[in-house]
Amino acid sequence: MQSRSLTAASLGALALVLCSCSSNDHQGGQSQSTESDNTTSPPDISPTAAPGVAFNYAYEFSLPDDRIAAAQEAHAAACENLGLARCRITGMSFSVDQNEQVVAELDLKLDPQIARQFGKSAQQTVVSQDGKLIRLEIGSSDEGQAIAQATQQKSNTTTQLAQLQQELDKTKDANARANLLSQIQSLQQQSSEQSRTIASSQAALASTPMAIHYYGRGGIPGFRGNPLREAWQTLVTTVVVLIGVLLQALAVLAPVAVLIALAIVIWRSRAGRVVRRWVKGRQEAADQ
Repeated sequence: MQSRSLTAASLGALALVLCSCSSNDHQGGQSQSTESDNTTSPPDISPTAAPGVAFNYAYEFSLPDDRIAAAQEAHAAACENLGLARCRITGMSFSVDQNEQVVAELDLKLDPQIARQFGKSAQQTVVSQDGKLIRLEIGSSDEGQAIAQATQQKSNTTTQLAQLQQELDKTKDANARANLLSQIQSLQQQSSEQSRTIASSQAALASTPMAIHYYGRGGIPGFRGNPLREAWQTLVTTVVVLIGVLLQALAVLAPVAVLIALAIVIWRSRAGRVVRRWVKGRQEAADQ
């Protein structure tokens, strides 16, 4: 009995171990599957975690040509729904080349707090249109540091201006006053430039530019363009070139043909016969 109990306990423990291994393998397979599904997605990084840094985004998507307009309109509508305070459309383009490949672009300015999430939503919209992300670039500039430096420089400039103004009030000499006025004017220009730098950096921090580029796949699947259209274009181009060559040849030969015809007419005319007889008579006289 004791031997049978030990055997049963051993079998039970072995079954638990096998079940545990199977569960772990299944979870590992799910994890690997999830990772493989996300291999075409960009890294999930939040640039807004860097205070004082202004970011700009550039997305490039590849879609079927007939889906680009819908994706572009969806992105534009999403921006408009956010309101002008959070998203503004600053540019848009849409073009079709001779191979019927579509290229489009949408330029936006977004609230920095929602820019990254807007880009993710834009990518999901493209994926729903049978497209994919082919490139994402995030640029940045340290505007916080630029503001701090310009603010410090402006403070120093303001202090110098106050000192020079005090000296100007005390100075009576005309040459000295002219020199002080020149220095004050130069410092005032520096102060204006520093104010513009601060305003520009603050504006860069207030909105995030985003450029969304759309590239079509064009033509018949498996070809860069449409081979039938390309063959027809080649045929038309060849015919046009041949016609051009014939016209150029005609332009060169037509005047020559006119001159030859005119010479023949003159040669066969009465005056031509008179000239021929006169030439023949002179030759005969010369021979005698």
